[in-house]
Amino acid sequence: MLKNKKSAFSLAEVLVTLIIIGVIAAMTVPGLKRNSDMEEYAVGCKKAYSTISNATRLIETNHGDVKRWGKVSENPESLQKIYDYYSEVMNVIKSCPANTTGCWEQSTALNGQNAGNEYGIESNSVSFATADGMFWTISGGDPATVGVDNAPEGSIIVWADINGKKKPNQIGSDVFSFVIDPTRGVLPGGSDNNFVNCTSTGEGKDCTARVIKEGKITY
Repeated sequence: MLKNKKSAFSLAEVLVTLIIIGVIAAMTVPGLKRNSDMEEYAVGCKKAYSTISNATRLIETNHGDVKRWGKVSENPESLQKIYDYYSEVMNVIKSCPANTTGCWEQSTALNGQNAGNEYGIESNSVSFATADGMFWTISGGDPATVGVDNAPEGSIIVWADINGKKKPNQIGSDVFSFVIDPTRGVLPGGSDNNFVNCTSTGEGKDCTARVIKEGKITY
């Protein structure tokens, strides 16, 4: 009389299978996480654009058009005035006067080089944190450095780190630039140069317009 034989995987076969699964997971999970992070950053970029645009419109209701605010320089007193306007309409939980720490993390460019310092991206930046977890800096300087070539001297440059202290604190990933033009209003970095310098080997300062236009981060 023949007996039925039951087959089963040997311990060695099970171990080999687990090793293969582990190798595949190690190869795919980081890529999936990066894609998820990039989607989250793109959403955050759009939120920052909406936040600073809405805040600017509210300030204009209270203090007149942007062109009436006066030219902004890298002088701390000039920047503090603009911060005072924005603090009226944004849910600020912490403020940092020019050249003080606590409201900004050291940022890097897409190419890995340091950008700015722990005070902000530009010189004499006035920084602040809002209740949604974002860090912001307000500065003067040349708008052309963030790809807004046609903005006049005295325009305001605003930077947003959409997740505050959390890494990567990288321009073009979770740090984005905006220019407040007295005539055209709030413009994302890269608006005037079609974000031609937004590459993985560049600084990333003009990537904001690309992210808003494409709705994703692919560089």
